Amino acid sequence: MKLSQAIELFLKFKSKELAHRTIKEYKSDLNKFRELIGDKNVSEIRTADIMIFRTSLDCSPSLINRRMSALNTFFNFLVDMEVISSNPFKPSLRIKKVKQKIPEALTEEEVEKILTAAQQRSQRDYLLIKTILYCGLRISEALNLKRDDIITVKGRKVLKVLGKGNKERFIPLPSELAKELMDYIKNLEGERLFPLKYHGAKYVFDKIKEKTGIYLHPHKLRHTFATLLVDRGVDIRVIQAFLGHASPNTSARYAKVRDDVMFKVIDEVFDKSQTAIEEI
Repeated sequence: MKLSQAIELFLKFKSKELAHRTIKEYKSDLNKFRELIGDKNVSEIRTADIMIFRTSLDCSPSLINRRMSALNTFFNFLVDMEVISSNPFKPSLRIKKVKQKIPEALTEEEVEKILTAAQQRSQRDYLLIKTILYCGLRISEALNLKRDDIITVKGRKVLKVLGKGNKERFIPLPSELAKELMDYIKNLEGERLFPLKYHGAKYVFDKIKEKTGIYLHPHKLRHTFATLLVDRGVDIRVIQAFLGHASPNTSARYAKVRDDVMFKVIDEVFDKSQTAIEEI
């Protein structure tokens, strides 16, 4: 099987289980590899080919590791499909240590400016940013939200979120945000809460950045949410439940967090405190 055919097969298979953006990254990384070594038969690809590709990369260590990881996943897939007998990728091809830049949280003043600028643009843009900020969402999770994902649990409005690996989690909405979202969907056409694609959302963030002079990225909002919870002394298990992270200590015995605990956190951090994100 030619490399181009194998890439097509891999992407088609993975498209049923991975986010569109992840598939796009796989496609880019694998095609760069094909462009360099040629469209040879996959059974003829050797570790040396991957080493040549690795050496040719002129990008950040984290991006190199992403491309190496893509190749490893690809070749493991081909082994599983019995297209090739062994994976030519070797762990030593990864960069051993990549310094992770700690993302900065927004200050209360910065968030106030961002929300004001977003509100001046449109109700949609304002609520997109506020929902990510108040619920700690990934941008993909926010853009996939539908009107039916706002549900009622124990008399409270809760956001049903589909996260990585198609895992559902439920995030209590602060009362003010819940009211704003319910008013917003009254005039909403279609099912999606925020009918934007990733590039459309990026355009919104870039415009708000231009308006405020504040560096803005969806993950910065998510990090601000998490930082606020940490600063308020919220238990790490509760933060993991909000963010949809796996426990760092266990996967099979992930500690479940009761609804009432999450409701209490939202009330104390977002609804009752004037110095928390509501003033943000």
